[in-house]
Amino acid sequence: MNLLGHFLKSSIKKDLIFFSSLRKITSLKAYNRDIYYTAFTHRSKNLKDDDGHLINFERLEFLGDSILGIVVSYFLYDKFPFAKEGTLTRYRAKIVSRENLNQIGLKIGLIDFLDQNNKIDFGKNIHGNLLEALIGAIFVDRGFKKCSRFVIKKILEEHVNVNQLEHTVLSYKGLLIEWGQKIKKNIYFDTNSETGLDPEFNYSTQVYFDNKLIVKARGVSKKKSEEKAAKRAYYAMNIKLKIND
Repeated sequence: MNLLGHFLKSSIKKDLIFFSSLRKITSLKAYNRDIYYTAFTHRSKNLKDDDGHLINFERLEFLGDSILGIVVSYFLYDKFPFAKEGTLTRYRAKIVSRENLNQIGLKIGLIDFLDQNNKIDFGKNIHGNLLEALIGAIFVDRGFKKCSRFVIKKILEEHVNVNQLEHTVLSYKGLLIEWGQKIKKNIYFDTNSETGLDPEFNYSTQVYFDNKLIVKARGVSKKKSEEKAAKRAYYAMNIKLKIND
């Protein structure tokens, strides 16, 4: 076999593996194959079409985010016929939160479809970004009905416990602040940047309850540091808070 024949055979085999593995996740046949390759192309590859336009998943991620919001909204509307608007809004926020989408994308194993020739740290959000891009690609390739079915059957029903949404905490910091407002007590977060040698801890947070230090925590970002501290404080003070509409 000549060199060209070798590369062609290798490319065909890689193509078959890619779409065979993808179909196990989506249960859908891919018609527009290019759109799925785009859904798993990171901008760091710096790929361009013949007209010089960049090829990456970011536009599909934008589209998928919108489609996901619509499908989840209708799913919750149908699932909870007597829930108020505020409850449905909170449930949707919990489902489409970046943390939750990252966890789902990671469980599904979407990172395995990403071309990683460039040895860079894509960060944790890559998992959720790829999930949204895949949703966008399915919508473009197979239309809203098939895409909606994928979101409901393969994401919501397999990876979201809708019956536990009421007890799922989206933000411990927000919950803690609301609790303080309800009991008319001051909850204060003191967050500072750190210049230590450990890259995992760039910020430190102290949580005060009526000027009394309750807990401390450290994190890679200000948000993560505060959320970690809030969660510790929440359990340390054994807070019981039911949010009403």
